[in-house]
Amino acid sequence: MNAFYIISAACPVLSLGVAAFLVLIAVGARKDDRSDLASPPGNRLDAITRRVVGVGTGSKEGDS
Repeated sequence: MNAFYIISAACPVLSLGVAAFLVLIAVGARKDDRSDLASPPGNRLDAITRRVVGVGTGSKEGDS
């Protein structure tokens, strides 16, 4: 029965964490819509957003 209380207490906390992460990614993606994706990321949020979304993670042409 104690495990049930622990799980029921942890679910809202984890859900809020996931929601906050998705909001940060959405804000970063919307901000990148107005900027040049070929330029290096300006801060950590831009770098994380590009990594999660998959923009700017490919290799340059000529690199093998």
